[in-house]
Amino acid sequence: MAMAIKVGQFLCANHIDFSLTHHRHTDTSFSSAISAHIPPANMTKAVLLKTVADEYLLAVVPSNRRVMVEKVSMLTGKDYHMVSEYELSQVFQDCEPGAIPSLGGAYSVPMIVDDALLERDDWFIEAGDHESLIHLDKKQFTKVLRHCQHHNISSYNMPI
Repeated sequence: MAMAIKVGQFLCANHIDFSLTHHRHTDTSFSSAISAHIPPANMTKAVLLKTVADEYLLAVVPSNRRVMVEKVSMLTGKDYHMVSEYELSQVFQDCEPGAIPSLGGAYSVPMIVDDALLERDDWFIEAGDHESLIHLDKKQFTKVLRHCQHHNISSYNMPI
């Protein structure tokens, strides 16, 4: 595979300049960062959340952190929980399982982004497979985030 079709269409439709970085096959965003020789704090990790009313929210954090689901719920005033792998594959149908792009707009899913990502100058995002990353600079990432809320929604889950 390569970049997911909806991701490519979203980037083109929004005039987002990007480059692709390839790496060996990996199973997690953190492993992708290590394989591609990029700082894990610059690699995004997307976690799909859902309410009991079937409202989705894509929480985006650095790959070396975890989403504090309770805090997202508190900030939004909605009770979110993580979705199952099956449901994840239904929303991101053109992506390999577990290779979720941090581009909710490509899938009509609102996003909340961790403040820690805003401190970076470069970002790497899963492209929809387990061997390609989308590289965005600060200007392009800002274009992606123009309609997203951001808060401190993560905590460390592994050594940096």
